[in-house]
Amino acid sequence: MVKSGLEKVIKDLCKNGVKAVQLREKDLAANKLLELSLKSRAITAKTRTKLIINDRLDIATLCRANGVHSPEKGIDAKYVKKFGKNFLAGKSVHSEKQATEAEKAGFDYLLFGPVFRTKSKVKYGKPQGINKLKKVCDLVSIPVYAVGGINPARVKKCIDAGASGIAGIGSFMKSSDINRTVNEFKSVLGEL
Repeated sequence: MVKSGLEKVIKDLCKNGVKAVQLREKDLAANKLLELSLKSRAITAKTRTKLIINDRLDIATLCRANGVHSPEKGIDAKYVKKFGKNFLAGKSVHSEKQATEAEKAGFDYLLFGPVFRTKSKVKYGKPQGINKLKKVCDLVSIPVYAVGGINPARVKKCIDAGASGIAGIGSFMKSSDINRTVNEFKSVLGEL
C-alpha cells in the first residue's frame, strides 16, 4: 500500500471541500507515483477537488488529473495546454520577473513564495514577504496563491496583499485533525 497516510489526508481534504490537491512526491519512482496518483484521482473524482500533479505531465495524463504544476524549472505551459484548455497549468515563482514571464507563457495560476519562514525552505534563503507578494499580485492578472509558512493567522495578510488564496503543506500534513485545520482556514477565508 503506497502512502496510505497521504491518501487519508487527501480523503479528509476532499471531504472538507478543499479546491485542489497537488501531489508533490518528488522522491517516488514513476510506478509508485502513478499508483498513488491513480488512487488520489479516484478519491478526488468523487468530489469537486481538483488533482494537480507536480512536474509530471506523463503521470498527470495517465491518471486523468486536472492539471500539472511546474516548479521553477519545470514543464512549459504550452506543453501542458496541449491536453486541453481546461487542463490546468500552474507555476511556482519567486520573483516579479518570473511571475510576468509565467503569465506571458500561458500559465493559469501561480504559487508565490515562500512568503513566510518555513523550515522546508530555509536552505533557499530568506522568505519573500508580504510586500513582494503584493508586487507580484499587482503585476499579473492570473490568480496568485501564497505559499510558505502559511497558517490561519497569516491568511488575511496574504489576501489583503492581493493573493487569490493560499496553498499549504505543513499545516495539513502535520495536522492531527484535518477537519479542524480546514475549518480554521475556512473561518479566515470565508470559503475554500
